[in-house]
Amino acid sequence: MRRTFITTILGWILVSHPAVAQEQRIEARLPSGMIVTAAYYGGKPSQPAVVILHGFLQTRDFPTVANLADALAEAGYPVLTPTLSLGISRRARSLPCEAVHTHTMDQDLAELAFWTQWLKNKGHKNIALIGHSFGSLQILEYLARKPDPAVRRALLLSLTDVELTQAAAMREKTVRMLRERIARGDRSLVETEFGHCRKYVSPAAAVLSYAAITRGSILRALSKATVPVEVIMGGKDDRMGRDWPDTLAAQGVSVSVIAGANHFFDNQYEFDLSDAVLQGLSDRGAGR
Repeated sequence: MRRTFITTILGWILVSHPAVAQEQRIEARLPSGMIVTAAYYGGKPSQPAVVILHGFLQTRDFPTVANLADALAEAGYPVLTPTLSLGISRRARSLPCEAVHTHTMDQDLAELAFWTQWLKNKGHKNIALIGHSFGSLQILEYLARKPDPAVRRALLLSLTDVELTQAAAMREKTVRMLRERIARGDRSLVETEFGHCRKYVSPAAAVLSYAAITRGSILRALSKATVPVEVIMGGKDDRMGRDWPDTLAAQGVSVSVIAGANHFFDNQYEFDLSDAVLQGLSDRGAGR
């Protein structure tokens, strides 16, 4: 168990780098017929391939993800940043909370598994998964469902404390209501408060696939992970409960806190984030 604190780097030493791999835009067809997209940097074959998963309703172009992908590609890592379809072929924009959401956690995880296999087909046999915000929860769910043996490590950025914005009792009431609707075959749309959304519109079964996640289920998933997992948090992340990093560390989770950073590690903290991730992906950290 460890909890480290990383402070802002005040300056950078300029060094020469080999040419960064060219970004490739990838399109692929799922068995369902859905067209999914990703960006891919080839990188060095000797380095672990990295999948970076964006937050809820966002895309691979979200700054936290895009900036980190650039930094890792510059360091020579093969990097893949998919955009989850959320039921929309070639989705290129984030979705508003008020849109009708029919996508489910199972569909998201199937796409994550698809991209992991895509990397294996490219010859990558050592894969690390990185998720930002809710993307971290999706990676945890994936790890709990017999992940591909090629996945060797996970880094969870701004791992969401789902019970901060909505008390556990209120979440239980919402989940009970959703289950009652499902039990009586009610397929009408419901409006619920979920995550950062004050008004999330979805069929009951679809939103329940996400809303059933609790603090307890997160901690259980972390304790059962079959690969090394590290959590990286911002010291000024106001989307987390104050006790969340300590709660994670008390479970034996490796937690690093970047002092001064918020939920998105923006402004100068993007450099601290890339340093922390590079450290986590190092030969020693990846257990290679």
